[in-house]
Amino acid sequence: MEVGFVGLGVMGRYMAANLMKAGHRVTVYNRTSGRADELAATGAGVAASPREAAMGRDAVITIVTDDAAVLAVSEGSDGVLAGLAAGALLIDMSTISPETARRVAAGAQAVGAGYLDAPVTGGDIGARDGTLTIMAGGREQDFVAALPLLQAMGKRIVRIGEAGAGQTMKLVANLVSGLTLMVAAEGIALGLRLGLPLDLLNEVLPNSSAQSFEVRKLLDRYGDDAWLPGFSVQNRLKDLRLAVEMAKASGVDLPLAEPALARYRAHADDGAGELDESSYLRRLLG
Repeated sequence: MEVGFVGLGVMGRYMAANLMKAGHRVTVYNRTSGRADELAATGAGVAASPREAAMGRDAVITIVTDDAAVLAVSEGSDGVLAGLAAGALLIDMSTISPETARRVAAGAQAVGAGYLDAPVTGGDIGARDGTLTIMAGGREQDFVAALPLLQAMGKRIVRIGEAGAGQTMKLVANLVSGLTLMVAAEGIALGLRLGLPLDLLNEVLPNSSAQSFEVRKLLDRYGDDAWLPGFSVQNRLKDLRLAVEMAKASGVDLPLAEPALARYRAHADDGAGELDESSYLRRLLG
């Protein structure tokens, strides 16, 4: 397939590379143009705008930071929708609100194109290894058309429902993982402060009822003193905020999530925004 790819951040650069490895012809765009250099050296085309990345492509994939960034690369005279041909497919793999996903879906359908919101989980390692879990929202025919691309980037690919449903599932999943990370950090911090050795925490916690992906990540990051993302504090904060906003709009009470969001926002406001989410443990340890 001829594929346009917009957004070459921590995840996107690996995902675009995996599409190329699978034999797709990829043209990339990134606001910071230097991030395209490595892919260009391996054969990717480089576009001057999202619109140019979409022109003449069978599909365009976007993965950017938030709702505002998705709208910026999708809409307007230089946006993807301005270059997208009838019959082409727009796949947004960012994590955004379901409302924004449905807005972009309507824009794609207005020009005769298909649309999927297809957020991912699995982090930078999953993006690199092509083992992401992908949650898709959109029409069945668009999902089927997108599968060869999604299979180049992910291992578990699930259609959740219509446009916006993928984002709903992603926000639910990230709410669970975000709160798990915070409580796991509190437990590990408590253990360390009470003198439990790190090697014994490593031996017991991942092999007990406390085990989780977040426990393993926190122990590894702390042991290696490694706090660069990964998945940044700003991204985690955005996802927690979107989940709480989605719940409020639906009249659903989240008695643990709202105070957790406030605590995590304080962590970001104290200058940790560009660190990995696991740096919340470092905050608790002082």
